[in-house]
Amino acid sequence: MTAPTIKFLLVDDLEANLDALEGLLQRDGLALLKARSGPEALELLLIHDVALALLDVNMAGMDGFELAELMRGTERTRRVPIIFLTAGAIDQQRRFRGYDAGAVDFIFKPIESHILQSKAGIFYELAMQRETLRITAEEAQAANRAKDHFMAALSHELRTPLTPVLMAVASLQNDSALPQETHDLLDMMRRNIELEARLIDDLLDASRIHNGKLTFRPSRVDVHELLRHCQESIGWEVQDRRFHFIAEFNATRHHVHADPVRLQQVFWNLLKNAVKFTPGTGSVTLRTFNPDDSHIAIQVQDTGVGISPQAMPRIFDAFEQGDASGQTRFGGLGLGLSISKAIVEAHAGTIAADSPGPDLGSTFTVTLALMEAAGHAPAAPTESVSASRPLHLLVVEDHAPTRSILGRLLTRHGHHVITASTVAEALAAFSAHPCDVVITDLGLPDGSGLQLMEQLRKTRPITGIALSGYGMETDLQQTKEAGFSAHLTKPIQMEELHQILARLKS
Repeated sequence: MTAPTIKFLLVDDLEANLDALEGLLQRDGLALLKARSGPEALELLLIHDVALALLDVNMAGMDGFELAELMRGTERTRRVPIIFLTAGAIDQQRRFRGYDAGAVDFIFKPIESHILQSKAGIFYELAMQRETLRITAEEAQAANRAKDHFMAALSHELRTPLTPVLMAVASLQNDSALPQETHDLLDMMRRNIELEARLIDDLLDASRIHNGKLTFRPSRVDVHELLRHCQESIGWEVQDRRFHFIAEFNATRHHVHADPVRLQQVFWNLLKNAVKFTPGTGSVTLRTFNPDDSHIAIQVQDTGVGISPQAMPRIFDAFEQGDASGQTRFGGLGLGLSISKAIVEAHAGTIAADSPGPDLGSTFTVTLALMEAAGHAPAAPTESVSASRPLHLLVVEDHAPTRSILGRLLTRHGHHVITASTVAEALAAFSAHPCDVVITDLGLPDGSGLQLMEQLRKTRPITGIALSGYGMETDLQQTKEAGFSAHLTKPIQMEELHQILARLKS
């Protein structure tokens, strides 16, 4: 950290007095600005921020009191502490005028050096502390921005190679000629790729929570429906581990106002932990109940490794997994519970953990306020991914495996596809072939997808779908402002892309 420089302003109409003050006050880290008149001092104050002004009272032209009053009338210098220097006695009325103009003290000439140095030193130390805190805060903010940039870049680099693999798996899963054993292997591959993407999302969510930028899109949510989806998503693990899974949906009222994606993330985290930390001979119980007329409780109870009393206070801390032995035995980032707690509390709910101790299992309870609404919300119509006419698509992607398989899958789905790997190739292809939609990666060798979209729209109207390994809120906002209709974060789900294209066709 660079040592801060503190500035004092010295104002006296006699050069000898200024030199004497400079000799008494000079020290490392202190810059002394000298002025021989009020107007000259005001010019310096327009350029420099000063921690203290030492003003001679009796000066030709503008005196020290008048200069102080002008300083108090300007926002930039209103709070600068002032010490008046005077050679004569100050009557009570003039003393009041000085304090009213902002004086913190008077020093009488001839100046006693230790008094001046002592009083000026106090303001120097205070200014040094403020400046050090300011520089520290700026460095912390810069480090935080660098960390966010690193996390976003890491996410992009990790997501990009997952995209063609996930697409290839999806393509093979649609081949009914493959034997069941191969389909089982493809299911295993897909689950692990999606788990990898979920771990990347956890890292980004931790960064969003730290910066207070975790976004929510609340709606009317059936908690039981979300829990069934989560139960299905871990069904293969339950079957593979062969332990008992019990579901007891006892809540008679189970609708809440929440973000369904975020809430499902909480339930999935709790169920995944219960399954991971429970041995094959144990059991996991998922239950709901209404503790009162206005709340629903969701409990995930297991008979697994449990939580020690020492680890319990830290169980919802980021990167915390309880005992160190548990970290090596079961792996993982230790972010799931921290993120879950932030999500639940953002919904004005509570999440609590309980355990009798090591190897005695644990229980996690989420409590949420019920939504006051009668009946059930009408089911949203299922969107068909087929359409009456194919689309002409321009796919721009510099990652060759992704470009190749994405083009094949979209062609297989009935679309006319042209591919490009750079902005220049995309502009040439767009000029030669009419296109309905451009699907483009944002990071291209000779520019960005944002720039490409801007240039395409200057030619004629075009619908855009952005593909990116970056999925922070600022990234989504940028693509929206550039005119994209959708932003898909890698690894992309082909079904989601098909649904977006289906909406564009209708």
